[in-house]
Amino acid sequence: MNFLENNAIQISIKNIKDKLRHWQYMVFTLGFAVMFTLMFYFFLGRDIFQYSFPGMVIYTTAAGTTSAAISFAVDKTSGMLERLDTMPTGRKNLFLGALLSETFMISLQILIMFILGYGVLQIEYKGIFELFIGFFIAVLFGISSVGIGIIISGLAKTPEIANAIALFYYMPILFLSGSLWPFESSIVFFTPPYWAKQIYLQITVLGDGLLDPLYSSSLFGPTGTAEPIPIPIWGGLLIICAFTLAFIVIGIILFQKKTKF
Repeated sequence: MNFLENNAIQISIKNIKDKLRHWQYMVFTLGFAVMFTLMFYFFLGRDIFQYSFPGMVIYTTAAGTTSAAISFAVDKTSGMLERLDTMPTGRKNLFLGALLSETFMISLQILIMFILGYGVLQIEYKGIFELFIGFFIAVLFGISSVGIGIIISGLAKTPEIANAIALFYYMPILFLSGSLWPFESSIVFFTPPYWAKQIYLQITVLGDGLLDPLYSSSLFGPTGTAEPIPIPIWGGLLIICAFTLAFIVIGIILFQKKTKF
């Protein structure tokens, strides 16, 4: 069978076209990230902002929570699930297609943020290889955000409610993680964005390796309060992978349970 004829690929292409057709989606998901990026850049200055830019990238990928929640909620209320349940391939193509389309959109958003940050604002970074790793970390965190979106869509009865719940979740969690504004608190260790932001920051800005310890925040420097924690960067990567797998699996199980016909 031709690759492009695969049902999951067709659903993915349809989802991408729908998102690109509605320019409001791109404005909403990228507009706030760009606004915060420019505000913090001019407020903090380039030397200090390089430690905050990773948080802006993570903020951008976190929007995948809202996007996925709305997308799956629409499918749940539009009758598509009933049609898929009558087909031999079932719902697996819906999940795979949605995951592929959301991953594509997340990657596109990260690329735009990279152009803005490293191309236009000239934010410093250690090297191209480190940027590739940072890109991978951001995409991986974006996929975990999609998993949370699936969980929310399973609980919400309408796309509007899914959108509201997603916003209510990911905006506070970004602040509590220290991604948008760094602070010292043990609560950050219980938030998925902290791990993605901190690993991204230490690899792309500090040039740390996988064996180096993670720090408690991005408050580096002579007057900073960031201290190393007993978890290396590779351990933080495992935590991100665990969050991603758990959110996707729980989301699919919950969504299936809530939409049985």
